[in-house]
Amino acid sequence: MRSRLFTILVLCLFSSSLFAQTSDFSLKNIQFNEKNLIEINFENRSETKEINPENNISFKFLILTNPDRLVIDIKNAKLANPDYKPSLPFFIKSFRSRVEDNSLRLVFDLTQKISVKNSTFKPNSKQIIAEIIGVKEQEKDLDFFVKKVEEFDVETTKIANPDGSSKYLIKKTPKQFSEAKNKKIPTIVIDAGHGGKDPGTIGIFARTKEKDLTLAYAKELGKHLVNTKNYKVYLTRDTDTFLPLKTRVEKARKKKADLFISLHVNAIDDHNVSGFSIYTLSEKSSDKQAELLAQKENRADILNGVNFNGASPDILKTLIDMSQRESKNSSSRFANTVILSVRKSEIDILQNTHRFAGFAVLTAPDMSSVLIELGYLSNKEEEKLLNSLSYKRKVAASLVKAIDEFFTKNRI
Repeated sequence: MRSRLFTILVLCLFSSSLFAQTSDFSLKNIQFNEKNLIEINFENRSETKEINPENNISFKFLILTNPDRLVIDIKNAKLANPDYKPSLPFFIKSFRSRVEDNSLRLVFDLTQKISVKNSTFKPNSKQIIAEIIGVKEQEKDLDFFVKKVEEFDVETTKIANPDGSSKYLIKKTPKQFSEAKNKKIPTIVIDAGHGGKDPGTIGIFARTKEKDLTLAYAKELGKHLVNTKNYKVYLTRDTDTFLPLKTRVEKARKKKADLFISLHVNAIDDHNVSGFSIYTLSEKSSDKQAELLAQKENRADILNGVNFNGASPDILKTLIDMSQRESKNSSSRFANTVILSVRKSEIDILQNTHRFAGFAVLTAPDMSSVLIELGYLSNKEEEKLLNSLSYKRKVAASLVKAIDEFFTKNRI
């Protein structure tokens, strides 16, 4: 018999920008009375979910401090998979659970204090709504779908080999860069390609989804960059969320990014092709494959029903005009720096590694922008390699070295 799904809605009415503009979080792994499923959602007030009160779901909310936590207790419930680890939005630092006296306790470690304003039941809509208010302690520099990577646990970026060495551990940046006084701190926006209803390329062997790989690599690169303490770092998305191309660029421009890195994974009919490649904007594609790839990536918004009405002109253009020459030149300089670093790291690269095409996400006139194709999911060995944690760290370390060198030579 098919299980029914009930939902407890935690309606976030946060006063702080940290919460008020957050992405959604959903926990769908809770089993109730051995047969029914409960789903817990943290959402914006513009969306609602339903709960069926006739099934006697008994639960309560607790607010704990030192550290700040939100606790939800649910009677006669358990996690269907105790090892389940949901993807967390940035207002929740961590999540854990336990079962005691036939009651499931869910603990959400928070980034700041909150309070429960009230909890009401609306019979007509069959909703139980808990209104949670965030206490504004300090100004947060966060925007919708743009996560400040400094909240990651940067200690996880350290790589210890069995012999005690750290082969890919980030080294100190050049002294003249680290100790520069009164210099602007470079802002880097990392864009994980695809997401949500747009899976991107799917591997033909292990069925790896491009959207999952790009997010994993974006987070790994972000952690490595934060570890240097020399950059302001943001992600365009930190969960499995669909973002239109125009939104990705607009968010980076709003952050006044000095460098925009869009991460993708490729696939073609020839299963023997493999290797890392990097693209910058050009009025003419470097080859037919580059042109087709740009068409594929730019088509993502059209295929997913995005309405471009009212979009800013620079997003609608496929190519930028000649007045944007400097951003194209700086993008090319960065791309060449990346290629040198990747080669030194002995990462497999595609022939003619630096390529050119009219990618929509590279059209911003006021920041250096590159699109990186990490490899090919159409190649069996490379699909396996791309899923390797050690390889993710190796690529991230190589990119950080290139970024350090680029900003050392190109003052902003």
